[in-house]
Amino acid sequence: MDRLICFDIGGVLVRISQTWQEAAEFAGVKTTIADSPPLFLADAEPMNRHQAGHIDYATYLDEMGQLMGCPVEHAEKAHLSILQHEYPGIPEFVSEVKNDGFRTACLSNTNAPHWADLTNPAKFPTVASLEFRCASHLFELGKPDPAIYRRFEAETGFRPDQIIFFDDNRQNVEAANAVGWLAYRIDPYGDPAEQMRAALREIEVLN
Repeated sequence: MDRLICFDIGGVLVRISQTWQEAAEFAGVKTTIADSPPLFLADAEPMNRHQAGHIDYATYLDEMGQLMGCPVEHAEKAHLSILQHEYPGIPEFVSEVKNDGFRTACLSNTNAPHWADLTNPAKFPTVASLEFRCASHLFELGKPDPAIYRRFEAETGFRPDQIIFFDDNRQNVEAANAVGWLAYRIDPYGDPAEQMRAALREIEVLN
């Protein structure tokens, strides 16, 4: 039967700043949270609400500026410094699974400015090459809400038992498994391409 490999993007295909402190440092801006415990991207409620389409970009940046203790323009610089580059080995791995007959897709909690970059072949060619590209802000739903996985199935035409999913967020993986997908958590600090290759070989679907 046809099988679909679905990837989260950040932490799986693309190296990103995992925390707001890291994004601010990468952007070269100062915040009041610099010496605070790590604020992971998914723990910032303004970002979650924006990525689900519940608040606009200007409101999101205003709220992030308040949360981070910095001007709005610095919050935007940090936001635009989240995306870094595709992980080493990702282009080769995605080509390998395509050559083995898999269909490919992504399902990402993201937003319009990042999406414009991620789907730009000049910046992130592997992401842009995926057959189905689905995102939270387009669906107005976010992972780990079970509804986003069902919306993805409707959008792609694949059944749960046909989908293999890779995500770096444990909650998203657990939610995907709960709706019948075969989902694996990826360590974003390791080698995502090799982790995914090992998982596919373990279930004997990749040579």
